[in-house]
Amino acid sequence: MADGTTPRRGTLATVGSTEVAPNAGRRERLASWAGGHVDGVVRRALRGLFVRRGVPFVTAPELEHSLGLLRCYTAPEVIADPDRLFAPPARLPAVTTRWERRSGPGTRAHLEFATPYRPVHPLYASEYRRYDNLDTAHLFAWRHRERAPASVVVTHGWGLGAKSIHEIEFGIRWMYRTLGLDVYYYVAPFHWIRKPSRARFSGELHPSPNLMRTNEAFVQTAVELRTALGLIAAFNPGAIGMMGSSLGGYTTALLASIDERLAFAVPIMPPSSLAELLWEHGANDPVRAQATAAGMTREKFRDAWALHSPMSHQPKVPWAGRMIVSAQGDGLVGEHHVDPLWQHWGRPHRVRFAGGHILQVYRRQYHREIGRMLGRLGLITAATKRSLGG
Repeated sequence: MADGTTPRRGTLATVGSTEVAPNAGRRERLASWAGGHVDGVVRRALRGLFVRRGVPFVTAPELEHSLGLLRCYTAPEVIADPDRLFAPPARLPAVTTRWERRSGPGTRAHLEFATPYRPVHPLYASEYRRYDNLDTAHLFAWRHRERAPASVVVTHGWGLGAKSIHEIEFGIRWMYRTLGLDVYYYVAPFHWIRKPSRARFSGELHPSPNLMRTNEAFVQTAVELRTALGLIAAFNPGAIGMMGSSLGGYTTALLASIDERLAFAVPIMPPSSLAELLWEHGANDPVRAQATAAGMTREKFRDAWALHSPMSHQPKVPWAGRMIVSAQGDGLVGEHHVDPLWQHWGRPHRVRFAGGHILQVYRRQYHREIGRMLGRLGLITAATKRSLGG
């Protein structure tokens, strides 16, 4: 440590604006090792799925035609002004409550609203009409009877989405009951209850090698989440934040770059560039070999998805409200994929917890750091802040 002090074994130690665990205990090191091993198994399985799906082009002319169709997402004026595609609706949609139940200091409910999203490209519009379960946005809400000091929107990673899993992953009940936040869980398009019947599994169709559909699905996600922010603000005008893991972390970083209403944002295990991540994961795979044979390069791939990359935009969340989380044993989104976003965001507060991408054994390490950040922002009570030690 720069000041000559030594952190206690197994605890997080502050180095500048970064949280690290240089003296992690044996159990934490084992958790990170096991997490990395599980991630390796999952990574091989995911690569197999992409191999079977293939790419939507096989020749150089087909690739160039596909890239040309992306002009409506990749034009410089669009990247410079993402609200051209990501703007929320002028009027908030009506909300339907599917069910509502008492829960401790308030209620929990399943809310729905008709998606305000409309396909950008006419070619995708015809494809979109063939998918069921996409035209309704779903929010699960934990809301207090008395006005909460802040609200937080949470969203999940790729291929998952089931609420019961992510309630545990993010500590939703802890945020609701202990931190006193109103919590909203958002289900991304093509996942869980929004999985089209033609998809084999949650998330199969997004993100995917289909460049246009992936762009469109992020447009839909951004429009729906910005609509949700408006609905949340109408219910409680207090501060609003967002957090999510993996794909949800990437989405969180995107929203933090396009919507100034967010007071804090916590991307968890976020790839800085989804294109860079998938390019790396495709090494030595037939899918990438097929794409490169047609003329695809890393640069072309990155440009094709520049619209939704947080690296294309400057963050709008105040610096003190930014926090980035990574897992020490992450075998899916390694530190080198998280570092560019941390640098791009001005090196804000950072937490590295013991565990992996899937096996998040010591996730409570970052849960508590989120609470401490909210304490610094004045968004939790003084008593709760003291209980967290910060």
